[in-house]
Amino acid sequence: MKKIFFLSIIAFFIFNGCLLAQAELVPISNKLYSFLNVLHKKGIIENYNNANIPISRKEATDFLKEIDRNKSKLSNTENSILNDLLIEFSYESSHTLNKSVALFSDFTIANLFTDAKQKYLYAYADSNATLFFDGTAFISNRRYEAESFDKTSLTIGEYGFRLRGSLYNNIGYYLRTSSGQQLTGDKYSREIAAGYDPKLSSTIKFISEKYFDSYEGYLRFVTDNNALSFTLGKEALNMGTGYIDKLLIGSNAVPFDFGKIDIKYKGIKYSFLYGNIRGDSLGVVLESKNIINHRVDITFSNSFKLGVYEAVIRANRPLSFTYMNPASFLFSADLTGEKDNSSNSLIGLDFEILPFKNIGFQSSFLIDDLDFRYIGKDSPLSNNNRFAWQFGLFYAGTFGIENLSTSVEFTHLDPFFYSHKSNKSQYTNWGLSLGHNLKPNSDEIAVKLDYWFTNRLRSILKFQYQRSGEGLVFDSSGNLIRNYGDDINRGDGLYLAKANFLDGNRVNNTIFTLNIRFEPIRQYFIDLVYIYHIIN
Repeated sequence: MKKIFFLSIIAFFIFNGCLLAQAELVPISNKLYSFLNVLHKKGIIENYNNANIPISRKEATDFLKEIDRNKSKLSNTENSILNDLLIEFSYESSHTLNKSVALFSDFTIANLFTDAKQKYLYAYADSNATLFFDGTAFISNRRYEAESFDKTSLTIGEYGFRLRGSLYNNIGYYLRTSSGQQLTGDKYSREIAAGYDPKLSSTIKFISEKYFDSYEGYLRFVTDNNALSFTLGKEALNMGTGYIDKLLIGSNAVPFDFGKIDIKYKGIKYSFLYGNIRGDSLGVVLESKNIINHRVDITFSNSFKLGVYEAVIRANRPLSFTYMNPASFLFSADLTGEKDNSSNSLIGLDFEILPFKNIGFQSSFLIDDLDFRYIGKDSPLSNNNRFAWQFGLFYAGTFGIENLSTSVEFTHLDPFFYSHKSNKSQYTNWGLSLGHNLKPNSDEIAVKLDYWFTNRLRSILKFQYQRSGEGLVFDSSGNLIRNYGDDINRGDGLYLAKANFLDGNRVNNTIFTLNIRFEPIRQYFIDLVYIYHIIN
């Protein structure tokens, strides 16, 4: 069976600056991260770690200054990208508004379309405070075609604003809110679209009323030396060394509310996170669901970085200081803190090495429950031992082609990985994986080619080949008698039978994704995305 999904987005980010105060964070969608990742592999910057982002505006500016000192080593396109980012982060580097324009006070057609300055609706800065206010808007046309459903299309529009700044150089604040609605299409098209877009699927009234809303916002305190920071709010996070997708916290679900502490000393960074996530149990919304996470990143050298981490998912449980303690071992705390074994614990490590110039290699290993008594045993109780691993290679300047980077990644998830036997504490937010997008009981080979034609025209071509074992088996009375462990939201039936990898209905997925982003004028974007999905 072939499934074809076509998505065309025309996005106008009007006055959509990314210039923020030094205490604030750089959103993970910013092109800064892919730029830093490439230049780190090329040896132009040191001590950059893509395994725990976002980073602060101050850290981003320090990296840009380091790149600017080595700009003779960059290609022409990389120098142009650097110039774009230096304008975007000009206040952080110069503490002046010389390279920005506030349209409320100085509106002209020329300023509306200027390429030389960062555009805002309003910008203010003095020795104690900054404030940047801008607006966002986009219109998107999406068409879907597949053998499994009728061809359909819809158009949606969204508008909003962003407010951010700092107080006394130590407190950063940020708020982005938007509201959108369907402009063309019917309810059926909304149902199909919600199945492909996490933001739409996590808005309860989109399917029934065609409207959707989203927001992110936080307060962040950071010390003068950037050694300690505390963030309280809602913002997208990524954790893990994966180049294409990450095992620990990826970009597959919508952002969630959290409190986060980060402590840095020389080459060591410690992070503690306590977050609220949305959960349900076979369609019944849970009263509460939390994720608690510890992560330690150790930079031994510019060529070797190691991360050790653990996480616990708890559902329908009150706030517990057992898990709020930043100086604890969650795996042990979970065994002594709960009486009914209803939480879901994960522990793992990842690392990245740079064996040669332009080359990066990463590996991740994650354990979702472990019982030494049944390792290697042919028993349903051995299903408690569930593992995931990933290997990835990153090649900057592939085969000497400037501005082309290639990522190759293999990922394996055991049956029932990320899920939980209670169907409450699965590793999900709004039913979507917090980690890798791959189904449990699956593996994947993924290849991504990322090429910058110019500093304003970028293309990403991604190929994924996935193998999965799928299926639930019920008897004539509707009782579950076999679960092959492929559904992240169905962990029941864990002990009905020994779960061997790829047992069940064998399904192969081949997915091609082409993304082209064009920025003809600073802060105005056109996005084209085409996905071709073959299911065998």
